[in-house]
Parts: sequence; C-alpha cells; structure tokens
Amino acid sequence: MRRVIALVLLAAACGGSGSPAPTNDPRTPAAIQYAASADRALDGTRFSDLRPATVAEVIVALCAGAGSVLVDVDAAVAAVEAPPGGAGDDAILREVLLTGVAVICPERVAADMTAAYLAGVAATVASGGGVAIDDSLAVGVGLAACEALDAGTPEDALVTVAAGGLGIEATAGELLAGALDPAQGITAGAVLASAATFLCPEHRERVAGFIADLGD
Repeated sequence: MRRVIALVLLAAACGGSGSPAPTNDPRTPAAIQYAASADRALDGTRFSDLRPATVAEVIVALCAGAGSVLVDVDAAVAAVEAPPGGAGDDAILREVLLTGVAVICPERVAADMTAAYLAGVAATVASGGGVAIDDSLAVGVGLAACEALDAGTPEDALVTVAAGGLGIEATAGELLAGALDPAQGITAGAVLASAATFLCPEHRERVAGFIADLGD
C-alpha cells in the first residue's frame, strides 16, 4: 500500500507542441528540470516519446499566456502529435502540464487555482482508477488538508483526507499499512498532492519529501 500511495502522489505532484518557448526565457532551465522529473509520469501513455525539452517548451509557452490556464492546457494537449490512445493518457499529460505551470509560474494559475486543483484530482482519479469524489467535498477536504499541513505534517494531512474524504478513521501508519484499499489510496493521494500543488503550494516541498520517503 505504501508503494501504491507513493506512485500516486508522485504522479499527481510531479512530472506537445504549441509555440516553442524562447531559449533565453529565464524560466526555461527550471521548466526543463521539472519536465525531466515528471517524465516518468508519461511512461506507458501515448505521450511517452515526448522529450522533456518539448514538455518544458509547452510549459514556458503556457506561462506566457493569459486568460484561463485550463483552456490553454486543454488546447496544448489537443495539439500534441502523438499516437492514438485513451482519455486517461490525455488526463495524465494535462496534469503534468498544469502542475508544471503551477511550479514554474504560479501567478499564471492564481485565478484558476480551485479549478486546477479539481482538474488535478479528477485526472489522477480517472487515470488511476480511484474512487470518485464530489467536487464540493474535494474542495473542502483539500482545504482541510492544507490546514493540517499548516499545523502539522503530511502524515496528519493524509489522515485528514482519509477521514474527511473517504470516511476512514485511522492513523497514518494504519492507512499506509492497508486501511486504504488501492482505489481509495489513489483518491487520497490525488487530493493531498493536488492540494499541496494548487491550494497551498507553500507545502509542496514538504509533501514532495513525504512522497520520497514513501518510495524508499
């Protein structure tokens, strides 16, 4: 179970075409670094041949845009030249790009933060076979997870998500030992990772550390 949650959190919290980003854009090195770290999230999808440099170009181009980042991300995914595949593949690339924008140019997603959070949760749940969660409940649980992160640890936030979103009262150790079934683990991971990415990004690095520890 620890491995399941680690992989889900990594896919949700990590790493096309579109207008090529200028190589002298100061955000390009960070975008390339992010895209390299997120590359394995695309393994096994129809986008597995996308180079990190290409993904970085799309992210920097999205950072330079205006209006709804969600609309622009959907357009970027649709414009990518790749072999045919399932809708789940598109959801994974959408999440990689959304998270990349949130990491590289957070001001770009500020107006769309809640919508981006919900899109991130939905993408991970759909692509991973998680338990569906109502949007209003997901927002409430995501905000509660942020409060738990403000006051405590990622483990506390996971407990909060499991209790508030899935009705499972257990300690973090019990959750990681099997109190969550795989589908529930996917949803809990999606909520926690997306909350730390979009709703309270000041905790993103701590959650990333939590992810790394789970993967050990």
